[in-house]
Amino acid sequence: MSKTYARRFGTTGAALLLCTGLVMAGSSVVSAGAATHTPGVTAKQITIGATVPLTGIAAAGYNEVAKAADAVFEYVNSKGGINHRKIKYILKDDCYGTPGFGCTGTPSTVSQTHALLSVPVFATVGSLGTPTQDSVRSLLKSNGVPQFFVNSGSRDWNNPTTYPGLYGWQTSYTEESKIFAQYLSATYPTANVCFLGQGDDFGTDGLAGLVAGGVTPADTQLYSVAALVTTQGASFGPYLARFQTEKCTVVVLDTIPGATDAALGAALQLGYSPHWVISSVGSDPATVFAPLAAKGLSVDPEVGAVSFSFLPVPGSSSAWIPWMRKVLTADKAQFPGFNATTTMDGNMEYGIGWGVAFVEALKAAGKTFTRASFLKTLSKTTFSQTPSLTPLRYTSTDHQGLNGGFLTTVTSSTAVKAITGKIFTTDSTPSGPVVAAKKVSTGIPSWLK
Repeated sequence: MSKTYARRFGTTGAALLLCTGLVMAGSSVVSAGAATHTPGVTAKQITIGATVPLTGIAAAGYNEVAKAADAVFEYVNSKGGINHRKIKYILKDDCYGTPGFGCTGTPSTVSQTHALLSVPVFATVGSLGTPTQDSVRSLLKSNGVPQFFVNSGSRDWNNPTTYPGLYGWQTSYTEESKIFAQYLSATYPTANVCFLGQGDDFGTDGLAGLVAGGVTPADTQLYSVAALVTTQGASFGPYLARFQTEKCTVVVLDTIPGATDAALGAALQLGYSPHWVISSVGSDPATVFAPLAAKGLSVDPEVGAVSFSFLPVPGSSSAWIPWMRKVLTADKAQFPGFNATTTMDGNMEYGIGWGVAFVEALKAAGKTFTRASFLKTLSKTTFSQTPSLTPLRYTSTDHQGLNGGFLTTVTSSTAVKAITGKIFTTDSTPSGPVVAAKKVSTGIPSWLK
């Protein structure tokens, strides 16, 4: 399979205008059913793309996600593709699209999306980040290009009336936090809880989930990513000192890995050891501990922390785990050193999870499809044969994605385990209850083995 990865380059205004002129000829998401030709699709290939942070602070761990999905596409291609059509996946580095993430000189998410549209691509699949993908959803809509499986738990992706071609994938920040709240109420009913979250929808949606679940933090602080970068984590010291002074015995973090590292490091310097509850977005132990180990720390301070997963954890009995390892081992281009003893982290799993969901959707769409018919396939198909712990269901009125998972705990600098294995589901509304799942996803389909 041919791959194209973004390099650092300048994009002229004339080139952007040319790109715009080219992609405006594409059929709209709503009216594409009548098109005689679907952009990005030929008899033997479907071309998709994504903007992802391959460089910058957000690249730590996150740069593995789309590559792991690509490993799935490579594996499928090696078996002849889907309906005799192979998948070409083009990744463009947007460094998370903002100078605040240490991205000086990298093309923006908007310009990189223009570059994808000029290819053209059938859809963007697995692009990462809320602010980055919010910045291009109108552009993609106006050019009739669907925006599938955005890598973010924002509720922004569930807006089918305004953005009919926009779909999330992971359990939302609000849903995850509601499940955390149930755990905290049962395990630490009298604890003083403090909350530290990213100063955008990540933090505010997570906080809303805690409150909706019945946990109101004694203190809430929202951090600036720009300050995190410019101070190299030192800006987190005052947050943790404040929590320590207020005797918060539980601290909930809605943080990216670099911020989780900064929070744990600040707490260590203060001699502060609360019970940590960390969003799945920023809890992967291998990603979090690496910078601390580089500074000479031998013991991972994240061990014992509680987190969340919507995928089976490595080391579990799920049939998907050895299948994932097989797929990663086979991709010598993206994962040249991966073998039977290599740690498979949560970011790799994440990419494989939605990568499988896309190929399942592609198979369900059939040999002949348009963008519009593909959207209909998403809304009428129950994606029960993916690695996700709960089936991936979309409807004409709900494009959020997964809606549950189970609680995990960090057991070492490379591993986590499920706390009870009980899977919970909920929704992103304040009133939606947290309930134990009655049916979870099934096994690997025979055509994918």
